[in-house]
Amino acid sequence: MDPKVNDKFARWLNMRYGLIKSCTIVRGKIHRYLGMTFDFLVKGKLKICMNEYVKNMLEDLPIKVNKDSKQETPAGNNLLEAGKGKLVSAEYRQIFHTTVARGLYVSQRARLDIP
Repeated sequence: MDPKVNDKFARWLNMRYGLIKSCTIVRGKIHRYLGMTFDFLVKGKLKICMNEYVKNMLEDLPIKVNKDSKQETPAGNNLLEAGKGKLVSAEYRQIFHTTVARGLYVSQRARLDIP
């Protein structure tokens, strides 16, 4: 509420941690942090958005999927059956794990409705 309190806290942060890296102080109604956008424009409400993070996540995927794409899957119709598809290469395995981890990050930060 009082900008002087924020100024004092900013000085304390820089005194405490400024030797490592100078602290950046952001004021206003919209803040960006760790891929999240915090929007305080409506009084008493916080909107957390990760649209840019998800957009970048999809752009980083080397595999482009559209509604007409069809892929074989290594999983069979029955979980106890062996799959019929080819094994995924180490490169694609890494891409898959990275994308899933990034999706989990979104689900735990901005989309708590995703189980």
